[in-house]
Amino acid sequence: MISVALIEEKTGRHEELLRRLNETGKCRVIATPSPEAVGELYRTGTVDVVIVLHDDPGQAPLTLIGVLQSQCPELPVILVSASYSPHVAQETLLHRAHYFVLPEPVASAIPALLILIDTAVDLERQRQQIIALNKKLELVGSITRHDVLNQLTAVNGYTELLSMLIEDPTMKSYLEKEQNALNKIRTQFQYAKEYQYLGIEPPRWQMIRSAVRRAGELFDLKTIRVVGNCGNAAVCADPIFERAIFYLFDNAIRFGGNVTEIHISLVEDSRGVVLVFADNGEGIPATYKEKCFERGVGKNTGWGLFLVREILAMTKITITETGEPGKGTRFEMHIPPDRFRREKEITPV
Repeated sequence: MISVALIEEKTGRHEELLRRLNETGKCRVIATPSPEAVGELYRTGTVDVVIVLHDDPGQAPLTLIGVLQSQCPELPVILVSASYSPHVAQETLLHRAHYFVLPEPVASAIPALLILIDTAVDLERQRQQIIALNKKLELVGSITRHDVLNQLTAVNGYTELLSMLIEDPTMKSYLEKEQNALNKIRTQFQYAKEYQYLGIEPPRWQMIRSAVRRAGELFDLKTIRVVGNCGNAAVCADPIFERAIFYLFDNAIRFGGNVTEIHISLVEDSRGVVLVFADNGEGIPATYKEKCFERGVGKNTGWGLFLVREILAMTKITITETGEPGKGTRFEMHIPPDRFRREKEITPV
């Protein structure tokens, strides 16, 4: 039997829902007055899922879900409402909670609600199993990276000592190639580490201009003019969305060829909003416009643009290169309508 905590509102619908669920014999429903009371049940292991019955529109139920998840991170939450609200439904899903519309009469919706309760509990159990497995894989990966990087440091040190002792130009050239190979291995381990953490945390709303600013601060841009025109736009993307912007900067600066300007802007097309990252460098040859996002393709490790595509794909954002060879690269990131919004508060760029 599933233990259900039902946040009380002292309404007729609340009392009927509690009675109807208990009558099924599949649930044991506990009326609770607050998220704090649910937290106590959670800590004692006496609740499997919480239902928030909230018929008032607005942000109040979303705030309540946030409080519940901060206190009970592993407890599935179902927001039950009398009517459908697209905004509340979208935000509920972004909070990794479930959304259910409970029409009148209440009795007619009980079978569907029972299915959702079963599904929510089962999904959370599976999620916890995946988290436990990921922790094991992360531990193995971390230990492996740590040990290999330690050995690389030792090899790198001996290589530098040899370069100081050897005077033969041919031998020195071999050592330089060896050093470059070691540096590439170290870089590939860093890329692999970032790829390992991709998708671990849920997507979140991020100000585009903030991500651009933080990514750009990691480079020496004294000779490059960066023009940003994103205003108060926000995108719902993986938490490491900023790294995608970082790799676009990195690609322009390291491989763009005499880049003096980078433009980041937003335009609208038939599919919604497009985030454009463009430079005035050499551009990408037509034969590589599709291949440039594949792993292993490129002038260095072949990971940078591959990771950009993978990071964006976590929230169904697609990326294409549409620049004209010889006139610079132009990366267009197509953002689905439900992953884009304008924040209310506008601050100067």
